[in-house]
Amino acid sequence: MSTKENKEKRKLKSEPRFKLQLNEEQKEAAADFYEYDVNFFHGDFGSGKTLLSCYLALSFFRKKMCNKIIIARPITKNSVGLLPGDISEKLNPYIAPIVHNFNMLQASSSTQKMMDNKDIEILPVDFAKGITYTDAVVIIDEYEDLNYEDFRMMLSRLGRDSKIIFCGSKEQIHRSINSKSCIFATMKLEDSGIVGYHTLKANHRNPIIKQVTDFLER
Repeated sequence: MSTKENKEKRKLKSEPRFKLQLNEEQKEAAADFYEYDVNFFHGDFGSGKTLLSCYLALSFFRKKMCNKIIIARPITKNSVGLLPGDISEKLNPYIAPIVHNFNMLQASSSTQKMMDNKDIEILPVDFAKGITYTDAVVIIDEYEDLNYEDFRMMLSRLGRDSKIIFCGSKEQIHRSINSKSCIFATMKLEDSGIVGYHTLKANHRNPIIKQVTDFLER
């Protein structure tokens, strides 16, 4: 499907509907998504940052405001080379959580159709060098596991008529990167006024999780 084909389809008469009702903090983040081309959604596990990103990307696509949704997560360098299949197949175990979020919003058959049509494209962060993403919504999930150089590389891939969402949590940095995580630098952008920046606080998972972890970590 070409950019022209997607954007010249009949305009929707109403807002796209999904299996999700946004709460107030999600509505605020959604408003900024439409205002800013670069957005950061931070929050601890269960805060819904990935689900919100998928919601916004699908909404943008259904409104004919972009031609493609690109999703990526940091992966240990060279780890995909040993797995069978093409790039998408190699990445399926890593991308499964974000695909699950798409399926929470729409029928899994709709998600699969979009992937088959390349409306949803899966690429490893390492393979993004040299590519400019135009007319797309790009989601970088768990970006806290990128170092600053890789973060800057992904940011520099953003082309015209595109938006990028970085989802991350400083509490969930992988031990292999620790203090080299780019999230400590990007936190400086919170009050800059040049990006959308939101820390989601609502817990959408079983509240017992936080009770158990708080007890063990006191």
